[in-house]
Amino acid sequence: MITISQTHTRKALFLLLGLGFVLSVQAGRPLTVDDANVNDVGEGHVEGWWTRAPNGLRSWTVAPAYAPIQNVELSAGLAREQKTGLETQNIQAKFRLTPSQDNGCNVGAVLGAARTMGEASKGYVNALFTCNHAKLGSLHTNLGLVDVSSSQRIGTWGLAWERAYGDITAHVELYGQQHDKPTWATGLRTNILPKLQLDGSVGRQAGQNLVTIGTKWMF
Repeated sequence: MITISQTHTRKALFLLLGLGFVLSVQAGRPLTVDDANVNDVGEGHVEGWWTRAPNGLRSWTVAPAYAPIQNVELSAGLAREQKTGLETQNIQAKFRLTPSQDNGCNVGAVLGAARTMGEASKGYVNALFTCNHAKLGSLHTNLGLVDVSSSQRIGTWGLAWERAYGDITAHVELYGQQHDKPTWATGLRTNILPKLQLDGSVGRQAGQNLVTIGTKWMF
């Protein structure tokens, strides 16, 4: 039997992991796995999306990001679970550690913290590795840690491939956390205006469906 406290913790962990994974930069929505690139100096974006998670939770997330200096991007996020109103907020800094390459690989890192209503702040880190190929597309790999409590951390991981087909970019990805079954997903994104993107994804985790629908405004 799941107690109320355990249910609350699972919801908080879902929102925390969602924020930690999904605040991606160049790869962006609807990918969950992050890439190793950042926006150019003075550029930013605002992402917003609705999620139906594999456990049935439905939530809205808004996540602005901005690059104030070269190779660094600062971002924040607010996720709200529809039924309970449970909210998680986060801030993070993303670093491009080696130069991006059109045909080659580069490395990045993320440091962040998230706080769910009624809980203490929880830190997370994510190591990012991206390889680009002009014809084959891009491969992204993530390895990270999330503080679940003051005395416990869990590992997170992700692997994604994306490729542009004309005006539409498609992806497939696999990601997860320690002691849990992985999630796979696939999605599409396209620009409906020069600086406005429409996107969506579907996936499965432990036999349950995942759906996301969102937009991204670039400035």
